[in-house]
Amino acid sequence: MFGYVLPRKSELRVREWESYRAYYCGLCKELGREYGFLSRFVLNYDLVLLALTADSLAGECGKACGERCIANPLQKHPVCQSTPGLRLAADGLILTVYYKIWDDAADEHGAKRLAAKAALRAAERWRKKAAARHPELDEALRRETMRQAELEARGSAVTDEAADPTARMTQALFEAADPSGENRALGRFGYFLGKILYLLDAAEDYDEDAASGAYNVLIRAGLSREAAREHVQFVCRMCAGEASICYQELIWKAHKGILDNILYLGVPASIEHAGEKRPRKPERT
Repeated sequence: MFGYVLPRKSELRVREWESYRAYYCGLCKELGREYGFLSRFVLNYDLVLLALTADSLAGECGKACGERCIANPLQKHPVCQSTPGLRLAADGLILTVYYKIWDDAADEHGAKRLAAKAALRAAERWRKKAAARHPELDEALRRETMRQAELEARGSAVTDEAADPTARMTQALFEAADPSGENRALGRFGYFLGKILYLLDAAEDYDEDAASGAYNVLIRAGLSREAAREHVQFVCRMCAGEASICYQELIWKAHKGILDNILYLGVPASIEHAGEKRPRKPERT
């Protein structure tokens, strides 16, 4: 995921916003406990949705305690204590970051490639620990990362095809939130979210990729910047509708106000702003 599945802060109740922030800070703490201090530098908002989803389906509300952190050492603020959802999110974040670096090491050139290879070696120990806990998830991410590289190498110009590996990676992450493996709607929910994420990222990177010559399926498809934006919005809105159908099939036992906000307000706002550079944190409006 790429920072597009965020809540709309102004529409959350105060306690919901505090709970969301507590989960974000809890994920940071979970990374530190499991993977060491340096792992906390890969923290982002993306996997908070996965943590909330896993705990909501299990009926886990999480317990928040006042703690200080490296970002704000003088003032205590609510931090969610370890939950199954946060543990899954930490492992999932480590694996997604590892395979992103792996892909960069293959794609980049010169100094950037050397830096990616060095980072890959450093992250390998983290990956082994996360993969030992989630071997099927690790294999799915490895397989789809390789498939993405193959699609890009042959210059796929079909947006649905190019978005499929990311969609399947996101599907695998959400399927890991259901140990029984019987909840098909959860995997489909993740799949459609993954397609939205890939296409919004491609739209946002359009100008940069056009200037650098990097692969971008929207450019390969021969779409102008405006046509690419309209195409992405159209496809993403269809995917959001499908994700909503899957979402409504699931039984949410906690955090539903936050999850409703993300799906019905946050994601549509991201789609509305397709192609624009956006801050990768919740906005006030």
